[in-house]
Amino acid sequence: MEKKLSVIILDDEPDAVASIELIVKEFCKQVEIVATANLIDHGWELIREHDPDLILLDVDMPRGSGFDLLERFPLRRFGVIFITAYSKYVQRAQQYGAFDYLHKPIDIEHFNKVIDRYIQHRKANPTEVFRLLL
Repeated sequence: MEKKLSVIILDDEPDAVASIELIVKEFCKQVEIVATANLIDHGWELIREHDPDLILLDVDMPRGSGFDLLERFPLRRFGVIFITAYSKYVQRAQQYGAFDYLHKPIDIEHFNKVIDRYIQHRKANPTEVFRLLL
């Protein structure tokens, strides 16, 4: 059996976390949610603890943004898909090496395609490391 993609969800809105979890569990059988967090500091600890393959990350959070979190990982092996209500951060997300940028509310079909595309990317690039250069 193939290893599932390990994912951490970081979003300050409990309803958004629950919604993403529901979508992943229902439609993404090749994905395992290993942790969720509502704050950047807790997310940082969980990433260090679980060493996930992918982070589903909100931009605008209390006590720091998703970008602040990524700056704590100048070298990282995990991928990042931003899920946010704001369009204005797309270019900045690209500078931070985001694999994709999705808007809330989540379009389930598009979400599934992005996850499938990330899984294929990960298979083709299993040792990929992203270096943050800002």
